[in-house]
Amino acid sequence: MKIPKFLKRKRNLWIIAILVVVIIIGFFIFSPKNKNASMQIGFATKQNLQETVLSTGQVLSSTDLGLSFQGSGVVRNIYVKEGDTVKQGKVLASLDAASAYATLTSARGSLAQARANYDKLLAGASQPSLQVAQDTVNSAQQDVTNAYNGAINTLNTGYTAIYNSDFLALSVQDAYFPTSDRVGLEVRNAKIELDGIVPNIKNSLDAVKANITNQGVDSLISHEIIALNTTYNDVNVIRVQCDADTYKDRIPDSQRTLLDAQKTSISSALLGVTSLQQNLASLKLALQRAQDQLSVTTAPPTQADLNLAQGQVLSAQGQVDAAQAVLNNAIIIAPANGTITQVDIKVGELATPSKEAIILQNVGSLHAEADVSEANIATLQVGQPIDYTFDALGPDQHFTGKVLTINPASTVISGVVDYLVKGSLDNIPNLKPGMTANMTILVAQKNDVLAVPSTAVINKNNKQYVRVIDNAKSKTYHEVQVQTGLQADGGLVEITSGLSNGQEIIIYMKS
Repeated sequence: MKIPKFLKRKRNLWIIAILVVVIIIGFFIFSPKNKNASMQIGFATKQNLQETVLSTGQVLSSTDLGLSFQGSGVVRNIYVKEGDTVKQGKVLASLDAASAYATLTSARGSLAQARANYDKLLAGASQPSLQVAQDTVNSAQQDVTNAYNGAINTLNTGYTAIYNSDFLALSVQDAYFPTSDRVGLEVRNAKIELDGIVPNIKNSLDAVKANITNQGVDSLISHEIIALNTTYNDVNVIRVQCDADTYKDRIPDSQRTLLDAQKTSISSALLGVTSLQQNLASLKLALQRAQDQLSVTTAPPTQADLNLAQGQVLSAQGQVDAAQAVLNNAIIIAPANGTITQVDIKVGELATPSKEAIILQNVGSLHAEADVSEANIATLQVGQPIDYTFDALGPDQHFTGKVLTINPASTVISGVVDYLVKGSLDNIPNLKPGMTANMTILVAQKNDVLAVPSTAVINKNNKQYVRVIDNAKSKTYHEVQVQTGLQADGGLVEITSGLSNGQEIIIYMKS
């Protein structure tokens, strides 16, 4: 076949292609349309409606505890195994706690002692203690009395030494120092001083003997000590003059011996009186101490003493509590009833604080937990029924429960705000913690109400309409304003007014 020449021209080919495209477009634009192909027809019917919220969660135990030691040490005992049922308070495992036990025992002893001291302080001194304190006072008083009564003998000895010294001085002066030279004057002055001491001491001694009092004896002792020292000095003066150049050949050695012996006698008497004074002072001090102790024993406790004793009790109690805490850290005790589902320690290993060692669960008390998005949480309420299926038990087995709690605090999971919902699980055989739970929560339910697919409802100017078919064959329609109610599952919407049962409507129409 021979091709026409005008087709061989390239320009002409382009013109033909454009004409074909225009013809095709015009056909689609101006050809008659089949309305039935662009709309879906349905009916407003009465139905049973439900609104539910779906979520997937997990089966959990009401008791789900990971238990661990609070202290470190070598594991000595494990008293349970996996599967054991235990009661609250049972010891599950323990570390080597010999040192902790010893510390606790010592602390308890200190507490007992502190309490005993406090109780004793409150009760006051016992009768035996009072009697002992009083007996000590009586004994000390008797020792003082006896010492004062016996002091006369010692004071008599002192006076005798003074008197004998005066007598000896008189005989020596008269026999060997009658002149008034310097030596004679020294002896004479010593003799005059002795003459004044003797009657003074004699009068004081006689007065004390007539009426022995502690004060009188103390005064005489002091007076006699001074007198004996003076007497010794006077006798010594006379003895020294016996060796003067002009007298030493006149005085026989026997006189010197008598004077030396008298000095020894005076020293001995002085020592006796001085010892008497010290002994009396010591006895009076012992008496004072005994009296002070009696006062302390009989006195009621002061508030300061009570506060101190009570503080010691509190301190000791703190030591007991601290020791008990250390001991408690070496054992694991079941905080609740339940079943041991995992034991992750061995005897002899070194346990570290807070490392999970035993898991305790209450497999007889289970519940389900699931996260529900914020888009659905507003429709949920405590007590709403739940339909469960469990992956482990198969999709055909359904179980019921109810919403127990809705956590008011949100959590964000993968950028979505969720709220934790807890549901009840009652007496479901073979259910175990950790299983997956598929939860269908019934939010609302209405039976025998008029409903249409949600696609049939259109919104205009904040009002809702449904397109009602006027002619079934031509599919002409008009819009009717309606009131909607429950937004149900399956894309259905309750119609509370505007339609009647059986009316044919447009479910969907392509724009």
